[in-house]
Amino acid sequence: MRISSTFIRTALGGLIGLISCQAISAPADLNVKSISVPAYSLITDALIAATPTVKGQRNDAVMQLVCDLARGTKNQQQVNDVLKQNNVEVENIPASGSALSLLVNKNVAMQSTACAVFIATSLFTPVNNSVLFDVVKDGQDKNKEKITLNPEKFAQEMRLRMAISQATAQMYAVIAGNLSKGNNLSWADQQNSVLRIVASYAPQYLQSVRDIYLSGQQVFTPVSIYAKSYDVTDSVGHELSQTPQGPVLTYRGVEWLGNGKILGKEYFVDVRVMSDPAQAVKVKKRR
Repeated sequence: MRISSTFIRTALGGLIGLISCQAISAPADLNVKSISVPAYSLITDALIAATPTVKGQRNDAVMQLVCDLARGTKNQQQVNDVLKQNNVEVENIPASGSALSLLVNKNVAMQSTACAVFIATSLFTPVNNSVLFDVVKDGQDKNKEKITLNPEKFAQEMRLRMAISQATAQMYAVIAGNLSKGNNLSWADQQNSVLRIVASYAPQYLQSVRDIYLSGQQVFTPVSIYAKSYDVTDSVGHELSQTPQGPVLTYRGVEWLGNGKILGKEYFVDVRVMSDPAQAVKVKKRR
């Protein structure tokens, strides 16, 4: 039997109308009013939601300047000069409420947090590996061209991505370990807790990314690499793959980040989804 979409919309409308005319209360006979959810998903959603954007889009150029301020590699005057060179009037940037505000508010803590969030969530953005390839003339037929992987670009890019992945796995573990174990917090409450932990850990995260990147002497080998995905191993036991579903980092066969795992473990947190009977909401009947 087929049910038309019109019938479904009508039934749904009737249900909403029925609810609006009645008292809304939590069932009084259920002892458990929370559910256990994967910390990996909670953390990822919180970070993505908190990612600074400009006109609704990630902006690498703006966030590079924010990160420069957070790390102290550029001072305020240098950032102002860059903005002016790009026809941005510094005086018109609001002190708050915009990603651009991070460039002028002189709040290093906020800049560090924003930078950490932006870098970590880069693992969950679509990749474009076309920049890793060169178009060269075919050695046998000069009229033909072939696409080859540029070894220097590949090694440099994978070194950066591997450093970010390892540092982010550590940060996820710190966040998961510090989330509240109580069962009275909502999803939004737990996500706010994620961001508070990130704010405290951000300077160490940025330092970890730098340290891992600078210490890396490993050799990278592509298992497979396409325009929008890749699978790469290094000479010290890591494997990093990227698909539209997100990253998966393994270390000596153990899932370090991805598929719900954080440093080889599955962390769970309790999220409250039902209110106590005393918190029932009375909705007035429509006239």
